[in-house]
Amino acid sequence: MKNYQNIITNDFTFSNKSSDLIELKFLKKNSKTPVYISKKTGLVFHNKFKSSEEVVTEWSEKIYSKKNNPKNGTYTDDFTGMSARHFYVLDMLNRFINLQDKRVIDFAFGQGGLLLKAKKYFNIKNLLGVEHSSRNILEIKNRFKKDNIKIPELYNSSIEELALKKKADIGILTWTLCNCSEPLKIIESISKNIKTNGYLIVAESSRILVPFKKPIFNYFNPKKDVGHTHPWHWSFNSLSNIFKFCGFELVKANRYFDENDLVLIFKRSENFNQKFKFDNYQNVISFFKRWSEESNNYKKINS
Repeated sequence: MKNYQNIITNDFTFSNKSSDLIELKFLKKNSKTPVYISKKTGLVFHNKFKSSEEVVTEWSEKIYSKKNNPKNGTYTDDFTGMSARHFYVLDMLNRFINLQDKRVIDFAFGQGGLLLKAKKYFNIKNLLGVEHSSRNILEIKNRFKKDNIKIPELYNSSIEELALKKKADIGILTWTLCNCSEPLKIIESISKNIKTNGYLIVAESSRILVPFKKPIFNYFNPKKDVGHTHPWHWSFNSLSNIFKFCGFELVKANRYFDENDLVLIFKRSENFNQKFKFDNYQNVISFFKRWSEESNNYKKINS
């Protein structure tokens, strides 16, 4: 167990310049930020550090300020794809456990679309949310008022600084961990705010070691150096490992291999046999080369 802890911790130091890292130089045309892989775990990431405070502030004050303007054609969480994702997560969770009498918190709720659906379609009465962006908090309050629905218990905070007086029964973390500078700290804080034997549902995009679901040039950013705002690229194993590392037992997974998203349900259990499984880095490199080649062929055919 101790050896696994050292291996996983080393992946998230950002100061790691050892021979255990390989830069995937063949991805330079697809990603302006260099892409690396850990030889020991197969984790794919951008080895570019900015503090948690810097990253969360950038999301709050710059990225979300642009996302919140659908009139300019920019992304919002209310577009069809993201709305469907939120409903999928809530429906999967609701089928697994009865949510009616549970205290449920959405960690880093963004613009609040999932919170709104949780109240509107699943009638979760004891609903909470935490979000660093005060702009987003104002936005979700207005959305709830517009639909004449009671506003949830909202906290203006980063996840790392959250300290609930009354812990939640269930936590929700969707499409967030890939953007966090220090994910282990995020999970440690989440663990402290969920009851023992409570549950956490986590959602990220399913992209690595599965059938290709989008062209690679629409996955990375070839024009902007934005690795610090999306440093991690999760596979099923790499995402599962860091939650197991922090005392969460994986109890359910969706059909991530043939669906767009990777959705996992964990139990905050402190007494289970932690089994870690790492990706073979050579298989991951081969996967990215094939993905890049197929995407380029697609571009040629359709240009």
